[in-house]
Amino acid sequence: MKRIGPLLLLVLPLATLAQQGYLPLSSVIDGRTTAQMHAYGSSGHSGIRPYARADQPGLMQDSLRPKALLGVFDRWADDSAHFRGGPLLDAQGGMDLGGDAAFLHRLGGGFWTDADVGKHWTFHLDGMAWSERFTGYLDSLVRATQVTPGEGYAYGNGPAYTHYDWNASADVAVGRYFHFTLGRGKNFFGEGLRSLFLSDNTYSYPYFKITTTAWHIKYVNLFTQMSDVRGAAGDPQNYLRKFASFHYLSWNASKRVNFGVFEAIVWQDNDPNYPRGFDINYVNPMVFLRPVEFSLGSPDNALLGFAFNVKVGKRTLLYSQLMLDEFLLANVRAGDGWYANKQAFQVGAIGHDVLGQKGLMLRAEFNYVRPFMYTHSDTRQNYSHAGQPLAHPYGSNFWEALVQGEWRKDRWVLRELFSVAVMGQDTGSSANSSYGNNIFLNENSRPLRDSTHYENFDYYLGDPLKVTILHNELSMGYLVAPRSGLMMELAWTLRSRSPEVGQGLTNYIRLGISTYFRDRHPVQEARYVLQ
Repeated sequence: MKRIGPLLLLVLPLATLAQQGYLPLSSVIDGRTTAQMHAYGSSGHSGIRPYARADQPGLMQDSLRPKALLGVFDRWADDSAHFRGGPLLDAQGGMDLGGDAAFLHRLGGGFWTDADVGKHWTFHLDGMAWSERFTGYLDSLVRATQVTPGEGYAYGNGPAYTHYDWNASADVAVGRYFHFTLGRGKNFFGEGLRSLFLSDNTYSYPYFKITTTAWHIKYVNLFTQMSDVRGAAGDPQNYLRKFASFHYLSWNASKRVNFGVFEAIVWQDNDPNYPRGFDINYVNPMVFLRPVEFSLGSPDNALLGFAFNVKVGKRTLLYSQLMLDEFLLANVRAGDGWYANKQAFQVGAIGHDVLGQKGLMLRAEFNYVRPFMYTHSDTRQNYSHAGQPLAHPYGSNFWEALVQGEWRKDRWVLRELFSVAVMGQDTGSSANSSYGNNIFLNENSRPLRDSTHYENFDYYLGDPLKVTILHNELSMGYLVAPRSGLMMELAWTLRSRSPEVGQGLTNYIRLGISTYFRDRHPVQEARYVLQ
C-alpha cells in the first residue's frame, strides 16, 4: 500500500467530474438498485459491488422519505448534502431453544460519514465495535478460527466476545472513463447471493481500485493487502502479510447478455528466500496475469473465472460462474477423483416483482466446489484473508442449494433464506491429512499411498465423512433508516447438522434493532481449526 498510495495523488489534477462515492455493500440498502439493474434495458453492471452512487439515480424513492420523528435519521444521510452520516447501532437479544436456552446478545455501536470535498472528491469513514454471545454453531466456528465471520478477530475466551470493524476510502472520478479508490473495505464480484470469485465473507482489507467504464464494458483492477492471522494471538503487528491482484471485466454484449472474466493472483512477501513485498510485476492493467505468473517461475496462486448472465423477460436474470484453479481435461473426463482438478461452478436465477407482486424478489441458486479448490502448496498463499475464505464461506469440497425470498413494502422488509449443503468433513484420524476440505492445509499433506508417494486419486465430494446442513433464516423488519440499513427486527434461525457434533440443532429467536450497513453471512460451518 505504501507503493500504490502515491498513485492516487497523481490523478488529482485530472479530476473533471462530480464526486462519486459508493453505496454500502449491503443488500438491505442496495436491494432496490439491484432490481433496477436486473431489469431489461438496463446498462448497469450489477455484478460489480459496491455500487457507485452516481450510477444509481433515484435510489431512495418517495415512499422512503422522512416521516415524523424517524426522519432525523434520513436527514443526516440526505444524498444531496455535502456531509452525510449517522449512527450505527446493534441491540439484539434472544434465546437459542435448541441449545442450553442461554440468553444471547449482540450489542454494538459506531458511526458512518461521507464528505464531499470540492466537486471531485468523496471521503468515507465508518466504524463499529460489538460485544456478542453467539449461538452454538457460530461459537464453535469462532473458537476454531479465532475470528468472527466477516467482522474481525474475536477477543475473549467466551462465552461473549468483542470484535470490531472499520472502513475508509478516498474516491475520485477522472475524466469520462476512470475511477480511482484508495481505501479499506470489501468488494464483491458476481450476481449470486454467493460468489465463487470474490465475496464479502471476510474481514475488511486495504485496497487500491481502478474502475474503467467505456462503451458496454466495466473493468476493475483491484490490488489488495491480505492478512494471515494464524499464530498472532490477535495482535495485528504479528499478522503475516500477503498480497492479491484481481481483475474483473464485465461486458454487456447486448441488452440481455453479459459476459464476465475474472482473474486473481495471490502471493506472500514474508518468504526469507524470496523477499519482494508488493510485486510490481502484477501491476498489469490487462487481464490474463497467468503469463506473468509463469515468467516468475510460477511461485504464486493463480485462479481464473468466467461468468455468463442472461436477462429473461423484463425482470428475471439467469446467472452463472465457473472458477478454475487447476484443470486437466483428461482427468476430468476420466472421473478418477484427481486431487488437482480444482474447479467450482454456480448457477442461479433471480426474479423481481414476481407474479406481478411489486417488491417481491425470489432467488434460487446452486454452488458446487470440488475438493482442494482454493488451496495451495504454500498455505500462506491460499485463497483466504483473516482466517476465512475469500469466496464461499464453506471453502471447498461441498455443494449447496439455496432459495431466497424478500418482500418490500415502503419501509417493511420480510426476508427468508433456506439452504441445504452437503460437504466433506475431516475426522479424528484424518484431521492432519488433506482430503480437500480444509483450505488452510497444504495440498501436499494428502494421505500417503506408500512410504514415498502421495495418493493422487479418489478424492470425491463428501469424503471422508459426509455432513449435511440445513439452515433457515426468517426475519421481519421495519427500516428506521433506509440509507444505513438501521432496522427494528424480529428474526428466527433454525439450523440442523447431521451427524451431530456438540449442538446439532439451533432454534434461535431474537428481537431488537440492528444495522445492516454491511451484509452478514450467518450460514457458516466450522470446517477447520486454525493454529
